Amino acid sequence: MAKKKKTQKTTKEFSFKDPQKGQDLILKMVPVDKMKVVDYQRKPSNFHVMRLVSSIEKVGFLVPLIGVERNGNYLILDGQHRLLAAQKLGLKELPVILVPEEIVQLMMNLNIEKELNIRERSYVSLRVYEDLLKNNPTTLETDPTISEAIEPIYFVTLGIGYESQEKLRGKLFESILKRCDFPLEEPLETAFEIRKERAQKILEGNNLVTEIAQKLKEMEKWHPFVYQQIISFVNPIKKKREPQDFDEVFEKLLANLRETLENPEMILKEKIEGIEGEI
Repeated sequence: MAKKKKTQKTTKEFSFKDPQKGQDLILKMVPVDKMKVVDYQRKPSNFHVMRLVSSIEKVGFLVPLIGVERNGNYLILDGQHRLLAAQKLGLKELPVILVPEEIVQLMMNLNIEKELNIRERSYVSLRVYEDLLKNNPTTLETDPTISEAIEPIYFVTLGIGYESQEKLRGKLFESILKRCDFPLEEPLETAFEIRKERAQKILEGNNLVTEIAQKLKEMEKWHPFVYQQIISFVNPIKKKREPQDFDEVFEKLLANLRETLENPEMILKEKIEGIEGEI
């Protein structure tokens, strides 16, 4: 008598808790056509995707994606390259670990902190801020949930600036923003408008720096550290350590830049930190 073949029951969903925080997580098989990669992700590497295709063909799809369920669809927070590799292989379902909505923004921020440059981090911070604004417009910008998701907050201001002018030299202004652009005691919907105004002042400063550098180039006084030297010269904060008022700082900064534009050679005696002597 032939033995009956055992049928294996397929589980589509499995609930468990993470071992550190005890948060409720779900491991679920999710249709690929219901997935969307979160906006902050970098442009994917075709080379990395093809390596993953080869790996998955050999050993299978063993590492779950990480995402959150929203309105019947799934926002993928981690695993962009694995998803693209699976699509190339024609896979219809993939394992996804679903996390609670309340940790999504925090996870987005922490996951990218060490791998993106200032422009990319600013874009990410802006996307996270806009998501928080959409869902919690009356939450104060000083609320701990905001600082947990976005830190430092001046990246949001820079993100707005980068959206208007991709070639913004955000790194030049970072040391100044660290001491004058802090969380506002305003609801997000109000604070966001203030940040738009602040971004415009940064853009104006950036344009003036570019004009000064161009004049120095025409005078054959240009050098590789000219942008840093300009900012060092016009910086109204200098070595002050106490927190400063944003509007006061940028009013002085822009005035200094306009004055310098009239006589760019003034900046050439300015010492740049880490570089000995004058340039």
